[in-house]
Amino acid sequence: MLDIEKVKEKYLEGYNSSQIARTLKCKPSTVRQCIHRNLKEFRKSNEAEKIRKKEVDRITRQESKNYMSDKDFVKRNRSIYKTNKKNGNIVLNKDVTVSFDTPRRLTNEYAADKINKNILKSDYRKENDVVIM
Repeated sequence: MLDIEKVKEKYLEGYNSSQIARTLKCKPSTVRQCIHRNLKEFRKSNEAEKIRKKEVDRITRQESKNYMSDKDFVKRNRSIYKTNKKNGNIVLNKDVTVSFDTPRRLTNEYAADKINKNILKSDYRKENDVVIM
């Protein structure tokens, strides 16, 4: 049996039905039906809490980047990262437990496809700029 009070508590904290189902160990469809039947009037407060959570996460990430860039963080903590052999990107090792503001990926800025894109963007060689002497 599903406890409506626990579902209501989690719903008001801004969680969606699948996240609530995971914590209460039941089916997402059951939680969705419970929310639909009993908690319709709390939809606006749920949406407001979701937006507030997103803003807090965004501001926290922005503040953490002010002190140390992703590139510096990866340089100082190489042991928790692996290098992708296809394109040279540095990716977070899945076996390591890290905080939410840890950079997950650092793209290789010197990869061949990146360099070609940057050259094309900069309009390096335009045919009208050629001067014949």
